[in-house]
Amino acid sequence: MKNKYDRIQTVFIGGCPRSGTTLLGALLGSGPRCVATPESQFKQTIPADLKVDWSRGLGRDEFLFALKKNFRFRLWGVQPPGFSGGGMMTAPEYRDALLSIVDAYASKEQIPDWTVWIDHTPENILEPLGLMRIFPEAKFLHLLRDPRAVAASLLPLDWGPDTAEHAARFWAQKLAYGLALEKARPDRCMRVYFEDVVKTPEKTLKAVCTFCGIAFNESMLAGKGFTPPAYTRNQHNLIGSAPDPHRLEAWRTRLDPWQIEEIERIAGDLMELSGYSRAAQGEPGRRPWGKRLLLGVMPFVSYVKKKRHGFRKKYYGALRHRGADGNDD
Repeated sequence: MKNKYDRIQTVFIGGCPRSGTTLLGALLGSGPRCVATPESQFKQTIPADLKVDWSRGLGRDEFLFALKKNFRFRLWGVQPPGFSGGGMMTAPEYRDALLSIVDAYASKEQIPDWTVWIDHTPENILEPLGLMRIFPEAKFLHLLRDPRAVAASLLPLDWGPDTAEHAARFWAQKLAYGLALEKARPDRCMRVYFEDVVKTPEKTLKAVCTFCGIAFNESMLAGKGFTPPAYTRNQHNLIGSAPDPHRLEAWRTRLDPWQIEEIERIAGDLMELSGYSRAAQGEPGRRPWGKRLLLGVMPFVSYVKKKRHGFRKKYYGALRHRGADGNDD
């Protein structure tokens, strides 16, 4: 008997958080028969937490128990998959279970006859071999963005790096995973520059679609293929509109000169090798005394941010658990 999910094409977008993975997902998700879903970290974290050995399989009951408690799954606003019994799932059966969740989300969003799953979870780039085992035909898009723009987007948030130095190292670490995948599997992974997505969206999307084996459609240019859940809506407030090239250089005014210098001091070589030019000249300048004071209290600031983020997760997770339709992040 033919499996209805065998016809599904899967596209995993990954990269450093705040590199535009959600934007690219919304653009591709605007195409006919494409469904872009909320981030799906649970597809990787649950098997990892349960220390799954795929030669033995994943217990259905254990999977359902972990899935129902998972915060990211709750944001999807769908029911967990129904199994006819317990026992163990093979990797292909686990794929079908995940795609049944995507199917439920597509039904909720009124996307009939979908055939392409667009998954824009940034962490996709961190564990590609595990995903390839579950989705043997999947294609990966490594999204790369100027680290100064990434830092300018990350620093105001209540999660992630708190300083320019930490943001630069965070970007470099994620870049290493993407470069390794590009080199090891050029047939499965394509590098995509965020700046190209914004400046030349039609040309870039056509190249992406060709690589992924999906049909390009002009509807993709509108970027209306994904509505962020309430938990992430504030930080994704531009999703749903076409890319704006005028925002590409916003980091020049959102970051202080000493922050730009610090990012370039740490990630400058990787920046240049990736095609980004340095803006700072010479050695990093002396930090203004106010900024030095701010760095001194940063541990407290970090503590407050983490507390706020934890509160938001509990709040929106509780809304979803009760079936309410909260919408943020």
